[in-house]
Amino acid sequence: MIQPDDKSSKELLTRRIFLAVVSSVTLQFFFVCCLVLFANLSTDYVHWLQETWSIVTSLRMWTFLVIFTTVVFLQAVFCRRVYLHTPPYYKSRFTKLLATFTAQNLYLGTLYVIIGGILIWFHLLLKGGRYSSLIADCSVIHGTCLVEEYSFLLFSGLWSGLYFSFKTRSSIGRYFRFPIIAQSKFFQFRRRIYTALPTLMLSSLWSTLYYMTVYYFVGSYCHMVLLFTISMQAEVELDTMSMLLNLSLILQLWFYQFVFVLTINSTYLFFEVYLTEWTQFKFGLSGALSTDGSELTLIEALSMDKIPIMQHLGYLDLVTLAQKEKARRATLFTLSQPGGHPYNWNCVVQRCTDLLNKFSSDLNAISVKPQPPLTCYGKSVLTTMGRPTQQKDRVYHMRKLVPDVAPTLTAVETITQETSYTGLLAQFVKQKRDAFVTYLLSKPLINYIFGEQDENKIRYVLFNSQPVMWAAEAISSLSVFSLTEDHHGIVQKDIPTIVNALLSVKQALDKQQKSVILARRLQTEDKLIREIFTSLRSAIKRSLYRIVTNFEPYINDLCLESAAVEQLQSFLNYKE
Repeated sequence: MIQPDDKSSKELLTRRIFLAVVSSVTLQFFFVCCLVLFANLSTDYVHWLQETWSIVTSLRMWTFLVIFTTVVFLQAVFCRRVYLHTPPYYKSRFTKLLATFTAQNLYLGTLYVIIGGILIWFHLLLKGGRYSSLIADCSVIHGTCLVEEYSFLLFSGLWSGLYFSFKTRSSIGRYFRFPIIAQSKFFQFRRRIYTALPTLMLSSLWSTLYYMTVYYFVGSYCHMVLLFTISMQAEVELDTMSMLLNLSLILQLWFYQFVFVLTINSTYLFFEVYLTEWTQFKFGLSGALSTDGSELTLIEALSMDKIPIMQHLGYLDLVTLAQKEKARRATLFTLSQPGGHPYNWNCVVQRCTDLLNKFSSDLNAISVKPQPPLTCYGKSVLTTMGRPTQQKDRVYHMRKLVPDVAPTLTAVETITQETSYTGLLAQFVKQKRDAFVTYLLSKPLINYIFGEQDENKIRYVLFNSQPVMWAAEAISSLSVFSLTEDHHGIVQKDIPTIVNALLSVKQALDKQQKSVILARRLQTEDKLIREIFTSLRSAIKRSLYRIVTNFEPYINDLCLESAAVEQLQSFLNYKE
């Protein structure tokens, strides 16, 4: 079994996450500079540019950048931990609720709150005017008063961090979006941010409405606590409907909510763009294993099921190799020296077929309902052990001359008998417990909270199906190219295994498509699930068509079972 080099994978991820942090801070700095430029817009161009330059080079600007860089770096540490571990599976709503209060999620929520407060504080400071400070001179009474509009907007930053931490936590690091067409990082980021803008605007609008509603009911209490803390007085109370419906204040609140969610999503988009960048892995000099251990090989990357992002990168490189790089395919089809064994090809086809078979078994397991065992708890055994053995005077219709003598139980046999009684008792208790749990889960409310949902299983399995698509595309393409490039004929022996693995996945997908659960799921607004399922079925069918079309003259020489040939007939007739 190949032991992947975890150190090499961690170094690769750390380097890419560091570049994502630098890009995120640079974009935020550019965005703030643009806001300052438009905020100080004036017809006196010289004064306008001088004022903008003084703000950009001021101490408060660099203080904000240092604080923001620190927070984004801490966010990158969290992101690195997420991408280095397998996504967890929440079998019920209760386990998902408990996962909300883990130390890691609380850490992320705290970072969100800090980022929201820092962003609002800095933008209010840059804007100037009445809302740039917490206190100001009173207009009616003597002295200084609390500017509640400032505290209202500042608290909105903390609210946005709390709101979006609960809203977006479940989607962070759970599904890797790889580009369909290879593009530069700038074009990928621009396309994804343009696509996400309408959703972000609507999400920030809902956050604004929720915050205004919450502030209307609890704003007075926050106001009194703040006044008591800083020993200040106030002229105007904002927790009235007339003040909360101030259009200028609402637009400003919505803009700051939008700035926060745009900043958070742009940071994660940079993480995604850098982490999903194609990486070219090398083959080991002596076969599948690396000789020096300092560089990660393709076979090792394919084996990293505990680090999903590295396994994704390995299968992405494999499908790129299979479809676009003839020189590397020649290396894959080369025999090792000495020995004459295709180590690289054997490892690749084994990893791919194992992945396909595991995926199909996971899909089939969803539709199989476990039946409770109907056991009698060894009633006949207890009866036999509790009564003396019956004497029989004939054996096989012949007279038995030697009488039966009951054997004397030794100490070892006595212990074995006591152990059997203990095992039967444990089995009895276990079945009673399972029956009680089944009875509780039969109640609709309890099952809704604690019961395992089949929809969660399907969603979890489909979210991890991207390597399955690439594995199917890669081995089917390699099989086709082997007709002209495999001079040793090492691929042909594995064609039946590849076809059977692809057919098993197709059967599992067809079974799930006909199931009521997935049909109901595909009819909902879960667009991502529909896209993944459709892409997966298309990839499997495309792979089978690719093999059948090119191997049609040799289909009877592949030593396939009659059932497999019958299933391939629809592909031969182009009816799938």
